[in-house]
Amino acid sequence: MKTIAIDIRPLLEKNWGGVSWFTYYLTDGLTKQAAQGNLRVFLFYNQKALLNNSTVRLLKKWRARQNVKIKGYKLPNKILNLTMRLLNYPRIDDLLMIKHAFVKSFQLRQGIDYFILSNLSFIALSDKTKRIAICHDLSFKIFPEFFTVRQKIWHKMINPREFYRKADKILAVSQNTKQDLIDLYKIDADKITVLYPGIDHTRFKIIDNCTAVQNKYHLPDNFILFVGTLEPRKNLETLIEAYDLCESGMPNLIIAGPEGWKFDRIYRFWIKAKHKPKIRFINQIDDADLPALYNLARIFVYPSFYEGFGFPPLESMACGTPVIAGHGSSLPEVIGNAGLLIDPFNIADLAYAMERLLSNQKLYDTLKTKGLEKAGEFRWEKTVNQFLINLISNF
Repeated sequence: MKTIAIDIRPLLEKNWGGVSWFTYYLTDGLTKQAAQGNLRVFLFYNQKALLNNSTVRLLKKWRARQNVKIKGYKLPNKILNLTMRLLNYPRIDDLLMIKHAFVKSFQLRQGIDYFILSNLSFIALSDKTKRIAICHDLSFKIFPEFFTVRQKIWHKMINPREFYRKADKILAVSQNTKQDLIDLYKIDADKITVLYPGIDHTRFKIIDNCTAVQNKYHLPDNFILFVGTLEPRKNLETLIEAYDLCESGMPNLIIAGPEGWKFDRIYRFWIKAKHKPKIRFINQIDDADLPALYNLARIFVYPSFYEGFGFPPLESMACGTPVIAGHGSSLPEVIGNAGLLIDPFNIADLAYAMERLLSNQKLYDTLKTKGLEKAGEFRWEKTVNQFLINLISNF
């Protein structure tokens, strides 16, 4: 029986993005496998205090599963990261094993077979444990101008090139991300496996009655929707300018998502927009309300410059709402011919796509049907099974 450790630190983020959700669903799937007797699983985190009750409930659920052990530390992050970076100590896999009750069920020398590195992070591991690194994207390398000075310093300290080169295996969330690793870091292609994420079809689906959510956020009956963090990579300035090019009879534009970094420029474009009264920002959307929000929207627009995978367009398609998205990076893999792909640098191209999709009912119905079919290809159960079959059994 294989023993896997998972770095679940992304689950301690205040606002969950794609990395956190990927970590959650992969961890949940692997702990279910452990409960069935197929694996042993250790979960590692480091946090002075858990951020909220939902995290506590989540860890309690996993801890109750057979063959799953959770080890949380309360070491100061700055000190822990510094010692791991400079001294390669403490070795996390050894910490998880030493004096742990779980060790009693098998010999200590067996140790941990695989350590899943859920995202770029400071880490120290012994040589006996194989590293499986998950690469979500290399946006920081391709578009450094989109990041803050602090983020650039952090990436420089963590040294992504070395991080991925030291991995025994890399899981890339798309073919595009795999190619970026090959082109930018000269990683051997045989070392990289594409493992597509899924979406939760019990959440993201067509919902008949969304009135409660509509009333909660005071939404109009007809609107264009964007969902994502407010940051430069999402290209919201182009969305606002394209919306201004459209006819005045267009549905309202709702931009939903938390403020990330360098978002001031977005608001400056909004303040100067011709159709400013019809553009609204909602910075806080409860996760439970997101499926209804997709359902309520007439169309979903996602003109991002770069995505390692891109969950929102897929979630929207699963809810029956047609999608317009940028044609760069991984989005063509996710959307295929089930949506309209536009040049994210071309304002007129985006404006035309919005007007075309809203005015052409035949096209709208076709993309709705294709979107539902395409979204059905991405399931977390499939992701977990591929992880186990293609990696653990052959690695």
